[in-house]
Amino acid sequence: MVSKGVTALLILSTALQGLAQSQARIPVTGAPVSQQPGVGAPLRRSINDLQAAGGPQWDLYILALSSLQLDNDEQELSYFQIEGIHGVPFIEWNGAGPRVNGNWGGYCPHNENIFLSWHRAYVALFEQTLVARAKQLALMYPPNLRAQYVQAAESLRQPYWDWASDPRVPPSTVSPSVTVVHPSGGQRVNIENPLYSFRIPPAVLNGKYGTFDAQRRPQTLRCPAPNSYPASANALMSQRPYRQWMYDVLTRARDFTEFSLGGNITSLEQIHNAVHWDAGCAGMFLDTGVTAFDPLFMLHHSFVDRIWAFWQALRPDQDVFSTPYAARARFSTAAGTAIDFNSPLQPFFHRSGAFHTTLSVRAIWEFGYGYEGLEWWAKSADQMRQDVINIVNRLYSTGRPASGAKRRSEEATTRYFATVSLDIAQVERPCQVVVYVDGTRAGSLVIMNRPQSGVVRTGFGLDGVGEDAMQAIVDGKAGGSANSSVEVEIVKPDGSRVPLNKVTSLKVEVQAVGMTPALSLDQLPEYGSSRRHKVHVSEVKAEKH
Repeated sequence: MVSKGVTALLILSTALQGLAQSQARIPVTGAPVSQQPGVGAPLRRSINDLQAAGGPQWDLYILALSSLQLDNDEQELSYFQIEGIHGVPFIEWNGAGPRVNGNWGGYCPHNENIFLSWHRAYVALFEQTLVARAKQLALMYPPNLRAQYVQAAESLRQPYWDWASDPRVPPSTVSPSVTVVHPSGGQRVNIENPLYSFRIPPAVLNGKYGTFDAQRRPQTLRCPAPNSYPASANALMSQRPYRQWMYDVLTRARDFTEFSLGGNITSLEQIHNAVHWDAGCAGMFLDTGVTAFDPLFMLHHSFVDRIWAFWQALRPDQDVFSTPYAARARFSTAAGTAIDFNSPLQPFFHRSGAFHTTLSVRAIWEFGYGYEGLEWWAKSADQMRQDVINIVNRLYSTGRPASGAKRRSEEATTRYFATVSLDIAQVERPCQVVVYVDGTRAGSLVIMNRPQSGVVRTGFGLDGVGEDAMQAIVDGKAGGSANSSVEVEIVKPDGSRVPLNKVTSLKVEVQAVGMTPALSLDQLPEYGSSRRHKVHVSEVKAEKH
């Protein structure tokens, strides 16, 4: 538990932060970068690497996060207020303008092409606030420790959870307590772990900002009984091929929209949805309204941002979307509003006083951070692209590079993909659509509780299904027969199922795609043209999940 002295010091730092806030709108600038010659922007690190290294930066990260969580819920830069931007409470933030009429009162967009750009600005806001708090805390250490903690604060950035290379939940999020070196005397103390949970202020649960959580849960919870955290979460995470999905979305997507939103392959947003289901056992972390309060959220979305940054290096010609579309309702955006890359990303202000846009957030250097391979201050665009290709192959490829031109030709193969589409208004949300081929669980997609309308079209590889079964489907459809070896079930978090006859919009296609593997870690695989086959689907007769 936290001692009274420790708590007092943490609260003091929050008071200093409150005094520093002015009445002016808070711009999202990212954490400042050192102006020393030859010093680049700090890199965002894996949370597991940050914990393993320990030391001043780990101490400051934990203490700054804990301090933000102790802030008064009315402070705009408190943990509660920042995380509340995403969903509940449905209140205006930072003078960004009143709410418009609509069925969703959160600011966050989902199943839209601004999903990635909006969340980049969101994580940058959190990061600049976290680093500012860490710098305050660093100055409170005893003189013999102060210099190293000040230096550690300067290079601190929001860490990420790489659930694609290691799908287990971060060990740092498991224990209710954590030991750090505290400014008060520079001694090691045991405090409540801010990565374990966030306690909802009692006044909030009692209606201070209106309805918050119908279940009135006093803190964020993951995998409540009969599940357990981390065992149940890790079991769920292990059932999905996150590594292969990540490799596919980075190497096979044809344009930004297919990469981000979906199309013939799985999309980054769709993979992100699955993590929200698995990491919290389809509980609070899956609920769009309250998910951001879970300390896993920023770790998760920092990684999503990293993958977008990788895509931008790989495909600079497709780094953002180009086709306007009609928005879904959000706090300050009416349904049907025309959205393009110049549309405002409310409630995030640029330093100019205007709202950020997709164009203003497209470059990570605008926010003062980098990732391994994307050291933009020291590398050319070509070099960063080459380094990202190497990282993607090393971390996410499930195969091995071919060993020469002849061998590469011999290893050319056919991969099969399923494409699933449906109108989400026809299903009870949240839910997951699970596809079985020849009795084998072949893949799945998760539909979150928001938005309430729109069409989801996404896909996934069928690598776990035998070649004979896939060939039978392809040959059967080519011959015109209604092959029914493809079964689908739509499952809700409680395990109950949505009858398939209620989802008339559901369609499943199978694609056969020629693929030639990469010749080396410095190359990407090559995909040929695809052959599409519409398949007849039947409802799963017995529970298989």
